[in-house]
Amino acid sequence: MHVSDYPWLIEAKKNVGKTLPPALLIHGIEGIGKNVLATYLAQSALCEQTTSISDPCGECPSCDLFKADTHPDFKLLTNDEEDVSTSESGSSTSKKSKHVISVKSVRNLGTFCVTKPHRGHAKVIIIDPAENLNQSASNALLKNIEEPAEFLHFILIAKHKETLIPTLLSRCLKVHARPPDAKEASKWIAVHAQGKSENKLRLQLAIRLSGNAPLSAIKLVEDDEFFSTRDKIISLLSQNQIDIFALATLCEKIETSTLQTIFYALLHDLMSYELKTDQLFHEDKSIEIGQIKRSITSKAFSRWQTVFNDYLKSANHPLNRRLALESLFLKWPQT
Repeated sequence: MHVSDYPWLIEAKKNVGKTLPPALLIHGIEGIGKNVLATYLAQSALCEQTTSISDPCGECPSCDLFKADTHPDFKLLTNDEEDVSTSESGSSTSKKSKHVISVKSVRNLGTFCVTKPHRGHAKVIIIDPAENLNQSASNALLKNIEEPAEFLHFILIAKHKETLIPTLLSRCLKVHARPPDAKEASKWIAVHAQGKSENKLRLQLAIRLSGNAPLSAIKLVEDDEFFSTRDKIISLLSQNQIDIFALATLCEKIETSTLQTIFYALLHDLMSYELKTDQLFHEDKSIEIGQIKRSITSKAFSRWQTVFNDYLKSANHPLNRRLALESLFLKWPQT
């Protein structure tokens, strides 16, 4: 897709200006296409038929190389992976993402940053996600950004600009990529989703859970497993006698991020149910939410949210997750 296929990105594109700055930070929530905008800007800067930020021609040698991921003047710096290591028993462990961009990776850009462009035009480095630069990597990058060559451009991508160190942040032009409103997001998803958007309540929930971010919402609305899991959790909680152990067994198989998404929305609904002022996230489950709420006070669910937050802090701890979930749900408010 072209950047014009994401109409909510047009404002962010305009805010970049007519030429790509030496250092640009594109920030915004997940699922709004920040990487689409960054890629567009990189190709535009490298295109041999443009002298300012505009649609790349798509036909020059640079555009052909860029589309083939073989452009010698472009680099994408992203999370490193751990090397395959060997345990004391001699068995190899599998590769895992470290979720960090290391100082070694940044230093490896050294020669690229100082040598002239192969195509004689520009050089562009995209760093995604920039918040995964560790302290040493950030400091190493700062040295390149402070006095860049006139042909060199950095494009950093982050969800929250505050996650970057202040000295690095101060040297970047900051552009906030904002999501569209719910109505615009709904129209876009209706065109691009593969049939799942016909369920209006399901679509509405996906948009609200994603903060109106269309790319996240379209992924969620097509995720049958997510909605099946949500239905099972709400069904178990709506019973007069909650089977804590069945609930823990079910949740043990669910990723922590999915569990967080479901329960934060559910707690919002339970705590605002009596007020009738906020639209429910799980609007299609309003009957079940009423059954869960019963005569339990909103304060009780608020207190449980604190317990849930404490659980999330240690959710990836190697200790028995089932036991931790059983302990968590034993504290669930009940009449």
